[in-house]
Amino acid sequence: MASIIYEDIKDRILDLSLEPGSPISESEICDRYEASRTPVRTALHRLADKNLIDLLPYQQSRVSLIDLEAVKEFIYARVAIESSVIRDFIDLDQPLLIEDVNHLIRKQEIILNDSDFKPQDFYYLDVAMHEVWFRAVNKLAIWKMFNVSTDYIRVRILDIKEEKDYQAILADHKELVDVIRNKQIDSVYPIIDRHLNGGLYRIEARMDDKIRKYFK
Repeated sequence: MASIIYEDIKDRILDLSLEPGSPISESEICDRYEASRTPVRTALHRLADKNLIDLLPYQQSRVSLIDLEAVKEFIYARVAIESSVIRDFIDLDQPLLIEDVNHLIRKQEIILNDSDFKPQDFYYLDVAMHEVWFRAVNKLAIWKMFNVSTDYIRVRILDIKEEKDYQAILADHKELVDVIRNKQIDSVYPIIDRHLNGGLYRIEARMDDKIRKYFK
């Protein structure tokens, strides 16, 4: 039961159904999952260990705010490493793997036209696309490291939710594939830098009171 509660609340935090800063009530969670306090407290402590919630003694616990500076540092490191990974991927010269990437981009286009579109579905297709080159050059351990930043995941989901024109994101993906196919190694870094920072720039550009309250 603790694992079920943990996974469900984690998913709701990551897809922003539970917004950063929103209160967490132990008794309400007990009622929602028809569970006793023991598994609920176990789940909450696991969420706190992952920095998804703040357990505040003698105060109302809450969903953790997003650390924007930590996200910027994370992106800085990822741009440097992923650019190197993509250059190694280009050296492999594997057209079938490039088609795998194209297939994932086409799926992104399809779900964007779905009336039941969910931002997290688009995000996970994006994750799968980037994973292709990490897997191809045997750097999955690094890739897994990149997928533990809950602050970064929430920034990406927020960008997808708030962005009304997804063509900028898709255009980055398509341009990156063209660069890979044409082996334009010198173009990799500027494109991946723009792509990975794009969501952050878009969020900062529209930072109103609604969005600002999500951040530390």
